Amino acid sequence: MPFQRSVKPSIARAATRIAIDARTVLKAKTGDRTYTLNLLCGLQQIEASWRGEFAFDLLLDAPDTTQLLPQSAGFATHILAAKNSRLWTLCALPKWANQHRPDLVHVHYLRPGAIPCPFVSTIHDVVWRVLPRTFPAFDRAVMNLLMPLSARGARRILTVSQSSKAGIARTLRVSPQKIDVTPNAVDARFFEAVSSSQIESLRAKYGLGSALYILSVGVLQPRKNVPRLISAFEKLQKERADFPFQLVVTGKPGWGDDADLARKHPNVRFTGYVLDEELPALYAGATVFAYPSLYEGFGLPVIEAMAAGCPVLTSNRSSLPEISGDAAIKIDPYRTDAIAQGLALLLDDEALRTELSGRGKVWAARFTTQNQAQETLKSYRRALRNP
Repeated sequence: MPFQRSVKPSIARAATRIAIDARTVLKAKTGDRTYTLNLLCGLQQIEASWRGEFAFDLLLDAPDTTQLLPQSAGFATHILAAKNSRLWTLCALPKWANQHRPDLVHVHYLRPGAIPCPFVSTIHDVVWRVLPRTFPAFDRAVMNLLMPLSARGARRILTVSQSSKAGIARTLRVSPQKIDVTPNAVDARFFEAVSSSQIESLRAKYGLGSALYILSVGVLQPRKNVPRLISAFEKLQKERADFPFQLVVTGKPGWGDDADLARKHPNVRFTGYVLDEELPALYAGATVFAYPSLYEGFGLPVIEAMAAGCPVLTSNRSSLPEISGDAAIKIDPYRTDAIAQGLALLLDDEALRTELSGRGKVWAARFTTQNQAQETLKSYRRALRNP
C-alpha cells in the first residue's frame, strides 16, 4: 500500500482545488522540469489574481529537497509514494484523489487511473509519432498505446506551441478546439548580466581554455542532431586554416549512438550535465548557440540563449521557426552543408551577431512565467466550465 502524507495542512474547501503532478521538479533538468517549475513560479507571482478562486495541491513522489516549490497559503504539498512512475499515476494518484476530492487534476502526458474528477494533460510534443526512430522502442510502444486514450479522456490538452497543437490534433485525432497553447517561459535569471569572472570560472571548470566557442545544449539523443552539427563544425575546421573556435556540447548522455559521441570525436568538448545556475554564463560566453534539432515541441534552449544575448542558429522544422521568430538564423537540419553555411555566416559577421543578440533579447522577453501561468489558468477555467 503506497504511503501518503501531506506535508502542509489541507487547503480550505471554499476555493476550487486543482491538483498538479509536480514530480518533475525533483528530477534532473529537462524541458518537463523547467515547464513545471516555471508554471508554479508564475502562479505564485500572480497569486493575487486567483487567490480565493483556486487552491493548488502539488503532488510529489518524494520529499522536496529543492526548496523551489511555492510556500504561500495558496499551495499545499503532498507526498504520494509508489514503487515506480506508472504505479504512481495508476494507483497512488487515484487513491489520493478519491480521498481528497480535488475539482481538477493536471497531469503530464498519460492519464491517471480512475479519479473522481476531470483531468487536463500537458502534452509537449508527439515526437514518438513524428520521428519514431529517434525515440526508445519500449517508450514508443507505451506512448502509442496510451497517449490516444489520454488525449481523448482529458477535459483539455495543454501544449507549448502552435506547431505541437497541430501535431497533437493530427496524430492523436482530437479536435484543435480542445487544445490550449500555453507557451514555455524563460527564467528571468537568463536576462541578468554575467560578469567576465563568472565566464572565466566556467571555462576553467570545464577545461575550455581561452578559445572562442560554439555552444550546443541538450540531452544527447538522436533528434537533437548533434552528429550533423559536429560534422558541420569539422567541415569548417578542415576548410579554414585559421579557425579559432571550439565546439562545446553540454548535456547528459541519452540513448542511441549519440550517447557515445564523446569517444568518437575527441576534438569536441563534451561537458556532460551542466548545473542550471551555470547555463546563463555558458550562453553569455559563447560566440554562437547552435540548435539544429530535427524536432521540438518548443525548444526552450533557443529562448534561453536569446535571453542571455547569444546569437542563435536553429532549425527550420517543427516549432523552431515559430519559437525563434525573426531573431535567429534558420537552416535545414538534415543538410550538414546548410548547418556549416549557417555557422560560417554567424561566425564571420560580427555585425549580424550583434543585431541578432539585441533582437533575441527583445523576442525572448515575451516568454514570461506570468504569461505561462495566466494562459494555464484560462485552460483550467475552460476545463471546469465545459464538461
